[in-house]
Amino acid sequence: MYKEGHAGLSFLLFSPFILLFKSLGADMTYILLTGFLMIGLSSLPDIDMEYRKYIKHRGITHTLLFGILVGVAFSIVMGYAYESMGWLMGFAAGFGGVGSHLIGDAFTYHKFKPLYPFSNKEIAYGLFEASNKKVNNAMLTIGLITFFICYSV
Repeated sequence: MYKEGHAGLSFLLFSPFILLFKSLGADMTYILLTGFLMIGLSSLPDIDMEYRKYIKHRGITHTLLFGILVGVAFSIVMGYAYESMGWLMGFAAGFGGVGSHLIGDAFTYHKFKPLYPFSNKEIAYGLFEASNKKVNNAMLTIGLITFFICYSV
């Protein structure tokens, strides 16, 4: 997927968390901050494209371990900044952003190892090309609609 598709998938996957965080009494400002951080971080794994000379694309940055590390880092930062539920929201933003990226890439043709270094099993479901504009735009549209519905409830 491209950045539009990854952002849309993140909007879609974060939408139920709007309802969850509301039910836990979280302030809407923090909920939106968490969501927009997650959406912003959804393209973070593709930073490896900037450093192809040093690391393989869809390598270490496309793993659940990387997602956990990013989640813990944001958990610490938001935990200090927002105390009560900041740690949870920080982890949701960091891990959720990377996790949604991995889910999106799993539907494309290019294989990768999301469980590395614990498993070398490669996955790719081959449903569409990452560059498919119709899929990327449709995902963005569906994600935005779902986000605004959950926000409005």
